[in-house]
Amino acid sequence: MMVSVIVPTHNRSDALAHTLTNLSQQQFNESWEVIVINNNCADDTDAVVDSQREKFPVALELVYEKKPGAAAARNAGARIAKGEFLVFIDNDILTEPDFLEKHLRALQANENCWIVGAIANLPEHETSLLGLFRKSAAPVDTRTEFSETFELTGANSSLPRRHFIELGGFDENFHVASGEDRELAMRARRQLGIKTLFAPAIVGVHNDWAGTTIEDFCRRQQLYSQTEFYFWQKYGKDHPRLKLVEENLPVDLRKDSFALFIRKSLKSLLSLRGSQAVLIAACTTMEKVFPYQPVLWRLYKAALAGAISRGFHEGRIRFTKGIHTKR
Repeated sequence: MMVSVIVPTHNRSDALAHTLTNLSQQQFNESWEVIVINNNCADDTDAVVDSQREKFPVALELVYEKKPGAAAARNAGARIAKGEFLVFIDNDILTEPDFLEKHLRALQANENCWIVGAIANLPEHETSLLGLFRKSAAPVDTRTEFSETFELTGANSSLPRRHFIELGGFDENFHVASGEDRELAMRARRQLGIKTLFAPAIVGVHNDWAGTTIEDFCRRQQLYSQTEFYFWQKYGKDHPRLKLVEENLPVDLRKDSFALFIRKSLKSLLSLRGSQAVLIAACTTMEKVFPYQPVLWRLYKAALAGAISRGFHEGRIRFTKGIHTKR
């Protein structure tokens, strides 16, 4: 077996159906398989996989993982994978017919390297007011050549299975799908000297883009931010988002500058449940009544900052109570 495609999923059967239908159209002459991991799904995920299996061009496996989080789910899939190489995608990623071919050739041409592809968004998700804001806040990577990167995303990446086994897989203390992929790349670079290469021609289209309303977007960012404290515990000043961590730690009057004290205090205020409700209501109303961009963008930023701060605080409580087990 040359390639195993790992797809974790949690209550996203609608998106998963599109992903599998799209994936079945791969023009790939090597041996491959697809492994879907049911991570505590309460919807009709099993039925979707069963219906796809009948017409799928290669083996389509379904496994179960009770421990929550994409890290644990991907590890469960990798444990039964037969492929020499692992390709990771999310349950809402649409792939081009030559997607696997490009990943395999890139891996074979760059020994001791991992590959991370580009993520594109559906046009309709980028043209709304919130979509325009998010696009301006996180510009698309415009590099056109292979180049080294310190990023890795489980939504579109590939690596040799032997590396994955040697590293022990994803750190399952990352209980939500946030940071576990970047942390694995950092560990691989430190322990095995592995480089991660950005391949802009290997594109996965995100068939969701983490919500189309400011309320949903903030809710997800709050959840994603829960693992930042644990990431910082493991790597300290080498944390890739150190500024975010520093601005969301509790106030320390002995060490914090006056400017940092103000930023922390403001973020703490914005993270209050009442503040979040007011900000989201203001954003939603302004979108409909008077979408004046300069003011709306500031409201978006304030709501997002509060959600991230709230999530970071929740993660700090979780991980300082010893819920995790460090490796």
